[in-house]
Amino acid sequence: MCLVSVAFFASCTQPVENPEPSIAVVTGDNYIYDGQTIDLGLEYNLGFRVASNSQTMKELAKFQLQTKSYGLDEESRPEVIADTAVTISGTEYVYQEIVNFELAQRDLIGKVEFTAIVTDVDGKTNTKTVTVNLNLAEQPLTVVDVDFYRLGDTQEGLSDYGLYWERNAKAPFAQIKPVQGTLLYIFDSSVWDEVTLPSQKVAKFSDGATTAAVYNHVDVNANGTYNDVIGTYYNGEYHLINITSCVIGAQQTAGRPIHIYGYAK
Repeated sequence: MCLVSVAFFASCTQPVENPEPSIAVVTGDNYIYDGQTIDLGLEYNLGFRVASNSQTMKELAKFQLQTKSYGLDEESRPEVIADTAVTISGTEYVYQEIVNFELAQRDLIGKVEFTAIVTDVDGKTNTKTVTVNLNLAEQPLTVVDVDFYRLGDTQEGLSDYGLYWERNAKAPFAQIKPVQGTLLYIFDSSVWDEVTLPSQKVAKFSDGATTAAVYNHVDVNANGTYNDVIGTYYNGEYHLINITSCVIGAQQTAGRPIHIYGYAK
């Protein structure tokens, strides 16, 4: 009886081996997870679920979230960009927030580290860290107006794309050609709507596109509408051009002014 009593007494006084509260990352649709690469300018969910130790059941007292940024240089030192602490109670607590890093921070941040710390009424703590890499999401191409203008020997609006307006053929059709060192391409009209991102534009030029010596589809004898897509590779840059119309002006001393309108991206 004495031995049994001693054994029972020792079991009751044995300390809890891991008395700290528990902490876990909330998972689900659009929730950030450790090691993830996220895009700048987009919204993500960040969440942590904490609870009292299952053995001690000590109530929770505080939740703290520290956010640190690291530069693009792997040897850069972390910078604390946020430190939030809230007083909590009870045996369970869920912290959630929406994370959105703006494009203006691109030159400041390479990765972000979120460290959550939970503390109970006995001062026992536990931590969980989530580290994400930041990626600059590909931005849509910008569309600009195009105006190829010619009056006599004067021409404007073509040099930005590595083109020049040689002359008008007798038919007459505008003879638009690439300057030396420029590549001229003729595309199907559907390409214009298909291409919205820089990577898509490069792919269209690289994927078996055919070069041409001249673009001569616009009849400059009368006003007209078109839906032609041409492209150039000039000064290391790709240009996609949608020719949409031709407008002929009134007769002047130097001839009739001609505008070939469209868009470029």
